[in-house]
Amino acid sequence: MERRNLILIILIIAALGVLINHYVQHYQGGEIYEAANHAYGLLVKGFNVTITVETVDGETVTGTLLSVQGSTINIISEGNVLSVGGPSATKEDLKAKLITVDYHGKVYVYELPPQLGEIGGIIDNLTVDAYSERFSGIIYIEGEITPIQLGMLKYKADYLSYGSVTINQIGSEGAIISTNMVPIEFLKGHLGGYRVYMYGILYVNSEERNLPLELIEVRAG
Repeated sequence: MERRNLILIILIIAALGVLINHYVQHYQGGEIYEAANHAYGLLVKGFNVTITVETVDGETVTGTLLSVQGSTINIISEGNVLSVGGPSATKEDLKAKLITVDYHGKVYVYELPPQLGEIGGIIDNLTVDAYSERFSGIIYIEGEITPIQLGMLKYKADYLSYGSVTINQIGSEGAIISTNMVPIEFLKGHLGGYRVYMYGILYVNSEERNLPLELIEVRAG
């Protein structure tokens, strides 16, 4: 009996731990400014933010926060970029009756020291159990790479995530790019076969510190 009670207590503590690190804030559609400001504040810290919208037509749409422009919230839902406005919106795709801002954990900001090797392997070594991982820094790419290849990466980072890529130099022997808050899976997807030299800052939204790197900062919501 005592053992059973102990197991029950452990399970309850574990469940509470999950709840403590899961945050949800509800806003009425008329509170679109407040919802947008709150969501954007989380996004710039490095959180992966989920937005759920109940529209005035009774539809429920869930997506990942992409950006905020004034009182307009932009999300990615099932591969589509959708704009969210208040209940009386005329230009946005969705008229919100209720908006839910949902995020987890904390953001652990690490210094990424210089890494040399195939970027696919580097990214694999940095990939942990996390809601998102984003890289800001500089990447020197060895070998022939076309403007189209880099353009595809830049488009995905600039328009399909809260991030950006700057192409600093490109030539027959390689290229140099700068990144700002770019999801590391984008880098692996577009540069996976290239040998690189890279360094910068890694933003990991997770439940705990789980990388053996120098920790610069821990950000709460």
